[in-house]
Amino acid sequence: MSRPSLRLVFIGLSLFVALLLSGCSSQPNDKTEDGRTIVTYWTSWAGFEKEALDAMAEKFNSSQDKLFVKTLGISDPKTKIMLATASGQPPDITQLPYYYIAAYAENNALTPIDDLCEKQGIQEEDFIPIFWESGAYRGIQWAIPFTGSVTALHYNKKLFREAGLDPDKPPRTLEELEEMNNIIARYRQDGSIERIGHFPTQPGSWRTSWNRWFGGSSFEGSDKMMIDTPAWKATGSWLDSYPERFGADNLVKLKSGFGKFASPQNPFFTGKVAMVHQGIWMDNFIRKYAPPDFEYGLAPFPASKKSGIPYITIGESDTLTIPNGARHPEEAMVFIKFLLRQDNLEELSLKHRKMTALKRVSSSFLERHEHPFVEAFIDMAKSRYAFNRIAIPHYLQYQTDMTVAIDEILYRRSSIDEALASAQERQQDVLEKQLRRWKRVEEARMREWQN
Repeated sequence: MSRPSLRLVFIGLSLFVALLLSGCSSQPNDKTEDGRTIVTYWTSWAGFEKEALDAMAEKFNSSQDKLFVKTLGISDPKTKIMLATASGQPPDITQLPYYYIAAYAENNALTPIDDLCEKQGIQEEDFIPIFWESGAYRGIQWAIPFTGSVTALHYNKKLFREAGLDPDKPPRTLEELEEMNNIIARYRQDGSIERIGHFPTQPGSWRTSWNRWFGGSSFEGSDKMMIDTPAWKATGSWLDSYPERFGADNLVKLKSGFGKFASPQNPFFTGKVAMVHQGIWMDNFIRKYAPPDFEYGLAPFPASKKSGIPYITIGESDTLTIPNGARHPEEAMVFIKFLLRQDNLEELSLKHRKMTALKRVSSSFLERHEHPFVEAFIDMAKSRYAFNRIAIPHYLQYQTDMTVAIDEILYRRSSIDEALASAQERQQDVLEKQLRRWKRVEEARMREWQN
């Protein structure tokens, strides 16, 4: 890129930051008219989730006269929060997907919160391990989980009955799931697929972790990506069984007929797909978009019988962070502590129909919760079969490369070996470049973070 081009990019970004901050920054003196310190909180939540958060902020504001929390809903938090932090005017609290944390930490965009947690009495042992771990990177705590989920198999009981399957006996292994897939599948006269039991990329949000269902891991130690491996090759064979059984062109045509996720045309709701891999939030969409007589069951998403484990579940955490350069980190932690109080967090989670990140929940929480399977999600989250997505700064690049590799295999554009070897080469190169960058700043960063 030429120097004039770089200048244009810089000017464009500067204007964008200025416009963003003109509408998003706190008041110049960070005080309300009655002298309270304003704590700014940026969230990507909208709708009923944002309304529940606003109610909690109002509850906090009414409980004392020193601080005043202002929430702001933003889209594209990854870009806007990074830009605001780089400009020196970040909010005091940000809500981030946990798989962004490694990249934010290495770019020095977050505040280490170990000492702040200690001052507020926020302790690791109070949290479900899978959720607490989602906020850690390089031995330092960067984020605090508050609400969350794990993934599970959701299945259409009506379609099970129509196929002659017992609706109260979900698959116990991945191989059994695929046997049911074959039984449930229906075809039109022209040979195209009318419905399918399971389609991996519907929705496919956790495809970077699929090798875990075959006993694998995606990262070894600190310097080697694990893609061109036996576990991923077993995953590739599982994916390749789809074009083998259903036909690659048929799969493309089937997918092209799927409606939007957040709509009545979601293929799970219309009966085009009988089994999906989803989180606790799926019940909200079922209530809103599925037919009135829609009946579903839930079970852990089963692992391959060759893996030696019964199932795998992937953690999904809503996490709270304090950006580097936040004006009021101590005050921000006061509100976070309030939010984490068991009664408050349960109140928020009930409105969201999610689970809390805390180990303990009250009997009232379970009794009042509208999700029919909330206890099953809590049990899975606490199990030894729960994992987070891989914590690497280049996670989004990894996700892109694995999406390409999986599509190459699923639609038979490349062989399993070719697709995985290509992804391994690209990802190993990205990792090594990232490690070289980290090595140059590691000593200074660790000294800064630990002081």
